[in-house]
Amino acid sequence: GGGFMSVRTKHIECLERMLNFNNQVDSKTSWQEHWKILIYDGFCRDIISTLFKVADLRKHGVTLHLNINADRQQVQDVSAIYFVQPSKDNVTRIGRDCAAGLYDSMHLNWSSTIAQDQLHALATSVAECEGQSRIQRVFDQHMNFLSLDHRLFSLMLEQSYVKLNDPEVGDAEMETNINEIVNGLFSVLVTLGVVPIIRCPRGDAAAMVGERLNKKLRDHFLSTNNLFKDQAFSSSSFSRPALIIVDRSSDLSVNLQHAWTYEAMLHDVLGMSLNKVTVAESKGEDGRRQPARVYDLGAGDAFWVDNCGKPFPVVTDEIEDKLSAWKSEYAAIGAEGQAEYVASAAGGGGVDALTGGA
Repeated sequence: GGGFMSVRTKHIECLERMLNFNNQVDSKTSWQEHWKILIYDGFCRDIISTLFKVADLRKHGVTLHLNINADRQQVQDVSAIYFVQPSKDNVTRIGRDCAAGLYDSMHLNWSSTIAQDQLHALATSVAECEGQSRIQRVFDQHMNFLSLDHRLFSLMLEQSYVKLNDPEVGDAEMETNINEIVNGLFSVLVTLGVVPIIRCPRGDAAAMVGERLNKKLRDHFLSTNNLFKDQAFSSSSFSRPALIIVDRSSDLSVNLQHAWTYEAMLHDVLGMSLNKVTVAESKGEDGRRQPARVYDLGAGDAFWVDNCGKPFPVVTDEIEDKLSAWKSEYAAIGAEGQAEYVASAAGGGGVDALTGGA
């Protein structure tokens, strides 16, 4: 079989390519050569925040990052990279930005495929303000999902189970819900660069998703813009992964279980979301107010990676061990520093030498 595929690593690679103006990234890429502004909507902000911290964006040449709906000032001589959903509101806002001449150079990146009517509306609004020269490139990025870990992603569809099983949901709404799931899964496959063997049961929502996804993949292979063509003749194409799609109704009990693993308890007790935990404001033993604090957990946190799936009592023991080790290390560093200071002072290189004392 093929090697381990990290959806998070692949997602970061796609994001880096987008920040490099959709050029390939390699060891020769200079991120400080072209400074840029990053414009996003709420959904794409969440995608970025699970992969990059602010320092990571700066390292990739992003000097300013702003919400598309915020009041933004005109900035000349800098490129603006837009990463937004292909919605009517976002298309309208981009047209207004172009008309206002906010940026000299605009690179538009849609989180998923933009509909032809929306693309036509954008072209019309840009032509009306004669802003064609500002729009440099337009890309469908196929990144409309969140990579929460190397093996975990989310399509961030609220109340999806209810929407798929509510008997009062109309056919049009059901079509919309199914298409959202299919488009999200298609984006994950494009990001990973794999064409899976799809397996699903018959006669339920999972079957509808599987059949629709299979058709979307087949139609895509026949298009001129085949995003999988680089994988067609690679060694990995002979070891295709299996994509198993099942309905949540097949295993409802999981939703009712409250495990006492570290990760599950953070979700249940502190409402962990987007790999972040917020500890609410509180009062300390001395009566002083302790402000709310946000902790960023995820693949970059070694303690989290080692302990997220362990039972909570085991994790508390791990914390005690880590704390004891840290205290010992801190004491050793302090003792070593004090010994160096005494030796330095004895050799005439201490405070008296700096202050001119006798």
